[in-house]
Amino acid sequence: MPSRALSRWAREAGLELDELEAAHARVGSTRRTGRALARQIAHAYLVAIAAQFQRFCRDLHSEASQHLADAVEPKVFRGAVLRLLTEGRRLDAGNANAGTLGADFDRLGLEFWAEVEATAANRRLLRDLERLNVWRNAIVHQDFTLKPGREKLVRGTTPDRIRDVRRWRESCDALARIFDGIVRSHVGGVVGGAPWR
Repeated sequence: MPSRALSRWAREAGLELDELEAAHARVGSTRRTGRALARQIAHAYLVAIAAQFQRFCRDLHSEASQHLADAVEPKVFRGAVLRLLTEGRRLDAGNANAGTLGADFDRLGLEFWAEVEATAANRRLLRDLERLNVWRNAIVHQDFTLKPGREKLVRGTTPDRIRDVRRWRESCDALARIFDGIVRSHVGGVVGGAPWR
């Protein structure tokens, strides 16, 4: 069974992101004003994907942390363990990227990136997540001057093209399912049984 975080990503976030996709389709990009508005909606869509994915990752971490803390005996230490797992969490202030995700999920006793990077397909998904975050930062900070090394990473992609934005959403969707499975398996192994039902 999926976590509440994954269910929320699939339903609530999915509906909000679908609305932006539909708005983009309604605007079209045939006239000059239509192209400009379509670009703005594509940018908003991209930023919303990054924000919703960050929320999913933070929610998954919170859910896993709660289950691990609930298994601690004696009960008097549960609050302290929960605080140790969640205070100063990088996902509370930063993008869902390799640094924040690794630092936060490793606190759960998990070798997160070793698990996630087990297949080449997952590495491709992670590159898409990195591209999404590069363009998200460029849009949000209105600074499209990319740092050295970033230009090569995003070459051939643009936040203006809806097909690129759709691909990044699909990659986040696949990563959400992968992350959920990895964390569920780890937490289940620690607490002895399915962590969420």
